[in-house]
Amino acid sequence: MTRNKHRTLVKVLILAPYLILLYILQSTVFTHLTLFGAKPLILPLAVVGVALYGGHAEGGVFGLFAGMLMDLSYNQPTVEFTLILTLTGLVLGILSDTALVQGFPSFLVSAVLALLLCSAWQLLALAVLKGAPVAVIAGIALRQSLCSLVFAVPLYYMSRFLSRVM
Repeated sequence: MTRNKHRTLVKVLILAPYLILLYILQSTVFTHLTLFGAKPLILPLAVVGVALYGGHAEGGVFGLFAGMLMDLSYNQPTVEFTLILTLTGLVLGILSDTALVQGFPSFLVSAVLALLLCSAWQLLALAVLKGAPVAVIAGIALRQSLCSLVFAVPLYYMSRFLSRVM
């Protein structure tokens, strides 16, 4: 087995259980946890961490699978999270490869943007389809992003640790 194939296998063997663990937490524990009047999203934070430390390939692939799992857990026929998290992983990974410094400030700013994007997109359907007021939708998106950021520090350290192991 060549060195690149070996490294790829190691990455998959590390990132797959990490993704499955986070998905289980997201779909079982965090569906019952309410902070600031909203339910936290942790998979977008994990995508940010993997993309920041792994680059565009790992970020994009991890984002793809994280998005598919989020779409499954929200029981929606759409592919909104699949697209959003794949693009988040790819773009952030490219920025990490070229311009961003790998550290907590970059992670935090990227996490805030990813969470706001996920929350806004998720709630946009309510505004368009149900006619919900934009101010109410923006408040919910902001609260969901804030309650998700509570988990930014542990997911940052986990992402950094996993990148060093790989």
